[in-house]
Amino acid sequence: MAELWILCFLVGAVLGQRFRVFVLLPLTLAMALVAPAIGLVAQLSFFDGLKAFILCALAAQGGYLFGSLARFWLAASRASRIFARPLKTAR
Repeated sequence: MAELWILCFLVGAVLGQRFRVFVLLPLTLAMALVAPAIGLVAQLSFFDGLKAFILCALAAQGGYLFGSLARFWLAASRASRIFARPLKTAR
């Protein structure tokens, strides 16, 4: 299941780079629809499947936070390169 959590984290990070917070709701709903099928394939009990779904949803949200912070950090580093030059004033 650790592979699934890592995948959810990475998907959240990619979505955090490109989308706003509203994308987390459809992502969580899609995961809720797919989780029972994955639980049946992996032969998990209901509570184990529910636990895996909750942890995957939390991993996706943590990944979204990481991706969003990375986006803002990269934008700030670009802005500091652009605006760090001294202005030339003509008098």
